[in-house]
Amino acid sequence: MLRFAFVQLKPGTGKTTSAVWLAYAFHRRGLTVGLADADPGKSALEWSDQAGGFPFKVAGLPMKDFHRRADDFAAGADVVIGDIPQIEDHGPIARSAMRWADVRIIPVAPTPIELDRMAPIIDEIDGMDDMIRPGSRTCVLLNRVVTGAASGPSARRVLTRRKYDVLTTSIPRRELYAQSFGAEPDTNSAYDQLATELLEEKNRR
Repeated sequence: MLRFAFVQLKPGTGKTTSAVWLAYAFHRRGLTVGLADADPGKSALEWSDQAGGFPFKVAGLPMKDFHRRADDFAAGADVVIGDIPQIEDHGPIARSAMRWADVRIIPVAPTPIELDRMAPIIDEIDGMDDMIRPGSRTCVLLNRVVTGAASGPSARRVLTRRKYDVLTTSIPRRELYAQSFGAEPDTNSAYDQLATELLEEKNRR
C-alpha cells in the first residue's frame, strides 16, 4: 500500500481538488484506490455525492487517530490518498495523517505568501521526526501555476535553493480544475503526469 497525504497550514490551497484528481489518475491505471477524507468539512465526500459516487472507495475519517484507522479503511488498496485538513485549525488530525503517510505532498501556489509558509510546515514535520513513517518523503507540488508566467519557474528556483524536494510536475491554473467540484475529472491532465512521477519515484526507491 502506498500512502499519500495532501497537507497545508491553511485552507484553500487545492488539497481536495488535488486529492480527488490524483485518485482518479491512479484509478484509471487499474490500481485499487482509497480516498480518506480527514477534513471535518467533508469536501471530498460531498464531491463524491454530487458526482453520483466515485469509482473507488471513499470514507470520512476526521479523526485524531487517523494513522491507526486509514489502513483498516483501505485494506487491500494499492494506493490510499488522504485529503487532510489545514494544520492551523485541525492540528491533531493533520499530524496523525502526516505520521501515517509515505509521501506528504504540500501544494503551493507560486506566490510570496505561500512560499513564506513553507518554513512553518517543514518545522511541523521536523518536530515529528521520531513519529513519521521510516523512509517517508515530504515534497512540494507547485499548484495554480500560470502558464508562461515567470512566477512558476521563479518559485521552483526559490524552493530548490531552500533544499525542498520539489516535484517535477506542476499543476497549471485552469478553470478545468477550479470548476471541477462535483464532476468526474477528465483524463490526460497534469494529475496523470503527477501519478506517473510518483509511481516512478516509488519504483526507484
